[in-house]
Amino acid sequence: MRNENQIPIFFLDMKIYYSVITLILITISNAWAQGHGNSDEIDFLYGFLEGSYHLIGRLPDSNTTYTGKVVLRKRDEKLEVIRMIEGKEIKGIGRIETVTADKIKVLRIRFTDENKSYEATYLIDSDLDNYGRLTGYLYLKEGGTKIPGLEALFIDHQALEKNVVPNKAK
Repeated sequence: MRNENQIPIFFLDMKIYYSVITLILITISNAWAQGHGNSDEIDFLYGFLEGSYHLIGRLPDSNTTYTGKVVLRKRDEKLEVIRMIEGKEIKGIGRIETVTADKIKVLRIRFTDENKSYEATYLIDSDLDNYGRLTGYLYLKEGGTKIPGLEALFIDHQALEKNVVPNKAK
């Protein structure tokens, strides 16, 4: 005999069915939203970072410090990197990549100097005026690095005034 306070089995089955469907839809939408990087967002970051920067750094496995300039120019789906240190021009390529399980977007550049291949990974940030600011580690690609080098890039305001390559967030 059925008690009047009991919920019919049909309603319990439907409740479970809708709960499972809801969980599946939430999982799919989260996976779709995170993706590997929205191309519009990555394109925005390339435009945001494009510009001329002051460079302060320390070489890997060394106490030798240096200063210079770095120019980042958007070319297709990457950045052309021109480093000018102590009168020497060093060219490389930069790309927005994702790292860690959180899929943090970083700028990773690769270049060769004096027959040594380097890779730098920069955190992307902005200063108080919404210009790009980059800080990161510099590694030797081959042969291993015991102590990573350090670099910080700050927008070159004089280059902005000359309209070299604008990079202020809009």
